Amino acid sequence: MSSKEKTLKKRRKLKVSHILILLLLVGAGAFTLYRWNLKKKLRSRIEAIRTAGYPVTGAELNEWYTIPEGAENAADVIIEAFSYYREWDKTELESLPIVGRAELPVRTEPLAEETKGLVAQYLSDNQQALELLHEGAAMEHSRYPVDLSLGLGTQMMYHFSDLRKGAMLLKLEAVLHAENDKPQAVVRSIISAFGIADSLAREPMAVSQHVRVDFQGFVVSSLEYVINRVELTDEQLVELGRVVTETEDTKAVLWALVGGRCLGIDIFKGPVSLILDAVVGDDDSIPPVPVLELYRDLGLADRDAIIYIDLMNDYIKAAKLPLCQRQKAAEIVDAKFKATSKTHIWLYKFMPMPVFSGVINMGTAGIAHLRTARLALAIQRYRLATGNLPDTLADLVPTYLDTVPKDPFDGRSLRYEKLETGFVVYSVGEDRRDDGGTERLPTGKRKKAPSSWDITFIVER
Repeated sequence: MSSKEKTLKKRRKLKVSHILILLLLVGAGAFTLYRWNLKKKLRSRIEAIRTAGYPVTGAELNEWYTIPEGAENAADVIIEAFSYYREWDKTELESLPIVGRAELPVRTEPLAEETKGLVAQYLSDNQQALELLHEGAAMEHSRYPVDLSLGLGTQMMYHFSDLRKGAMLLKLEAVLHAENDKPQAVVRSIISAFGIADSLAREPMAVSQHVRVDFQGFVVSSLEYVINRVELTDEQLVELGRVVTETEDTKAVLWALVGGRCLGIDIFKGPVSLILDAVVGDDDSIPPVPVLELYRDLGLADRDAIIYIDLMNDYIKAAKLPLCQRQKAAEIVDAKFKATSKTHIWLYKFMPMPVFSGVINMGTAGIAHLRTARLALAIQRYRLATGNLPDTLADLVPTYLDTVPKDPFDGRSLRYEKLETGFVVYSVGEDRRDDGGTERLPTGKRKKAPSSWDITFIVER
């Protein structure tokens, strides 16, 4: 090969090298710009949340979940109550309703004398705990000792199991007082049971709000049970109606979503190993840690974080709408999530977005339970005063209600039907279908029950 050919070959190699270097520089520059833009977008969204006055991280959320300085903390008293709680062994509990396996009789039948005796003994054994539950439930402010800066691990919060025991104790107490025809004591037990549920009203976690709404439904069922058994005075019905009205909280779901957004942001920004431990455990479908680390290093986790924040902002907007519009708005956000490419690994593997629309619908259902109870109490007042049931709900206005409560699912007035004995008031529920006041049966009796039902409050007397 001549020297000229060698020179040309060398120049060609040099040119290729220069092109490769140039391409690498351009690629590196493009990637740097891409990562910079992602970080800028993510930072902008996070700052917008802070500007709106909301927390962004678990640590900020922990500081945000607070009570006024110097205020009595209901949570402290409620927790103390369980230091005096005496749990019966499983054999003893077998014959008890509510806390054990025995079933309460239907609304129109009394408790068996033997069961009444067991209930009375169980309540006597836990009298000191009950008195502290009454005391704590009457307090306005509550903040349980949970550290939300720890992230998703805080979802395993020990106080839920104690609160469930407290709600059951108070329901048993209300049932026994009703059986013994002690209406004022019944009212006290029901009001305290609502107070136990309300103690979770500001806890900004989806699981906390799920538990709160579950407790409220439990208390409404207790109220339904005792109203079928004991005659309350107008003053007592007014007091219960006031408490039911004050218990309705249209913003509690919003706090759950704000908390979910904070904990989600922490997941996107936290160490991969901690994310895997907190969210998925031993799930074999999750990519190995090195792959996820690369996914983060490439900026794809930031890309998913932006989408996540936008979706959560949409859920939060849905939770601020009038009640009857929330479900449809949440379904639209669900559809956005489902339309997102499965290549967004962080989003699909670690963030179960439809859970949040479930939180919204759950909150709406809780309000439906409360409104049916409030309406039933007003009807009872009307019947006590006139000796008859109202022909229409309009008969209750303005003496017993300012306005007829709206069904939070469809925005229409709650439904009312006279029965052969008594009445039913109801909401159409999450399916938004009017099933004529069909009652949802207990779990063990649902196999032969209708596949669709309404949210009901039934008085058969």
